[in-house]
Amino acid sequence: MNKINVLMPEPISLVDDEAQVHDLNRNFSLQRCQVSDCTIVNGENGTKFAVWKVTLLLHPSACHSQLYFPRVETYRRYSDFCKLKEQLIARCISAHRPNIDVPVLPSRVKWYEAWHYQEINLDRNWLSKRRQGLEFFLNHVLLNDELVELARDLVVKFLEPPQDGP
Repeated sequence: MNKINVLMPEPISLVDDEAQVHDLNRNFSLQRCQVSDCTIVNGENGTKFAVWKVTLLLHPSACHSQLYFPRVETYRRYSDFCKLKEQLIARCISAHRPNIDVPVLPSRVKWYEAWHYQEINLDRNWLSKRRQGLEFFLNHVLLNDELVELARDLVVKFLEPPQDGP
C-alpha cells in the first residue's frame, strides 16, 4: 500500500525593507558639518547677496574603512538660516519645550550702517565672521539630540539639496 508523506509547508517570513528613521541614524553618524564657499549672487535691482555651501560629511557606522565618507551638499542664504532658527524656536514653543537651547546666529548688518549695506555685507572680514557664526549655529543644532528629535523634519528639509540645484 502506498503511503502518502505529508510535508508541512515552510513558514512564511515577512521582512520589512523600509528603512526607519532611527535605522538611518544608526547607519550614519555626523563626522563634520562645514559652511564654506561663499558665492556672491546678483539679485534684483542691482543688489547682491551671499550663498553659502553647507557640507555634511557622514561616517558610516557599519564600515570601519576610512576610505568612504558620504557627503551631502546644499546651498543656503543667511535668510534660510534665519528661517530655520525661527521655525526651531516655534517648534520648541508649540511642543512646550522652551528649555531646549536654539543657538544664536551671527548678527545682521546694524541698522545705523544700512546706508552702505552692500559694502559691509560683502566685506571679506564680515563674510568670514558670518561663515564662522553660521557653522557654529548649524553644528550646535545638529549636535543637540533633543532639538533634532523634536524638529527632525525641519532640519532634514534645510539640509536637503534643492531639486533645481544651487
